[in-house]
Amino acid sequence: MKTPRTPTPTRATPAPRRSTRQRSRILRAVQSTDSHPTAEWVYEAVRRSLPRISLGTVYRNLQVLVGTGELKSWTRGGRTRYDADLEPHDHFSCDGCGLLLDIPRLTRPLPAERRLRAGGHQVRGRVLEFHGLCRSCRRALKKGGDESWPNSQAPRPTRI
Repeated sequence: MKTPRTPTPTRATPAPRRSTRQRSRILRAVQSTDSHPTAEWVYEAVRRSLPRISLGTVYRNLQVLVGTGELKSWTRGGRTRYDADLEPHDHFSCDGCGLLLDIPRLTRPLPAERRLRAGGHQVRGRVLEFHGLCRSCRRALKKGGDESWPNSQAPRPTRI
């Protein structure tokens, strides 16, 4: 009697990823802030407890965490930001300093969604992001800041 062979994983069927100490620290770092951090921010935060971790390891693990649905990511202005809040919500993005705020999502559909559905369209989701200047940037501008900022080519302050 032959013993049945178990199939060996191929490149087409990737093996499940095991949880690692590095990955769990990276996830906790993103979960510890509501600032929508960049990979560089996460790297600096994790490096305090794991000094030998590399930026490449942080990038790879962030991609795995996004792929498994434990984090969300998006790219705006050439920068990828990460979010541990998996509940539906919208955002406000400051054009001056890069601040990104969560806005609770209304439970009722927006008028645009109702119009789309009435027209026979199926709405599966939405991404709503408001742009403008945060309170701090508005105050700085009022106190005699450069009127062309934030639209000038001058470097902008960043906050994450």
